[in-house]
Amino acid sequence: MGDDTVRNFGVVIAICGALFIFGGTTFAVWTLDLEMKSDFGDSEVKYKFGATEAEYDGKYSGDSESETFEYEDDDCNCDDLADFFSNLKLMIYALIGCGIAIAYFGNSGDVENLPAVAGLTAVLSLVILAYTFTALPEAWEEQTEMFEAYDEEPGFFKNAESDDDGGDRQLKAMPGIGFFLPVVSLTLGGLLVKPEWMD
Repeated sequence: MGDDTVRNFGVVIAICGALFIFGGTTFAVWTLDLEMKSDFGDSEVKYKFGATEAEYDGKYSGDSESETFEYEDDDCNCDDLADFFSNLKLMIYALIGCGIAIAYFGNSGDVENLPAVAGLTAVLSLVILAYTFTALPEAWEEQTEMFEAYDEEPGFFKNAESDDDGGDRQLKAMPGIGFFLPVVSLTLGGLLVKPEWMD
């Protein structure tokens, strides 16, 4: 594998981590969409969860409102989300460090430690994906008990409907763009574990 390729892989891994941290809700890791139809009117609420803040958009019988709130704000009362994203950001910063180290190896031509750092990058990316998949819905549920309202277990992927006296409700939960950034670093790190195949 050429040194330029190694350097470029490292740069891409670092950029993916930076986009995750600093990309706001454009690179949201998770999205929630709630719809309700009743005799009193229709409503739709959307949440996008970025690394440091969440975006809320609501539509109520023709009226709309939007708001962005940071997890660390006292007014947010988002302790569980703040703890989750604090842990997640530490792992992402470590991932950025791995990307910088890989780029350095490619730039210097000293690739002796490349497989070890690449392996760490891949494992760290996998841990980030697993942690987000399992812990983020639980953190949100601790704050809101939203899944319980639909008689559902918290889940990263969800398409749940309920029909009661209050009307028809639908809850959709799915990954955002940010969730797939660690997939990129996982792939590139995995390719670099045994770089000789690209020689």
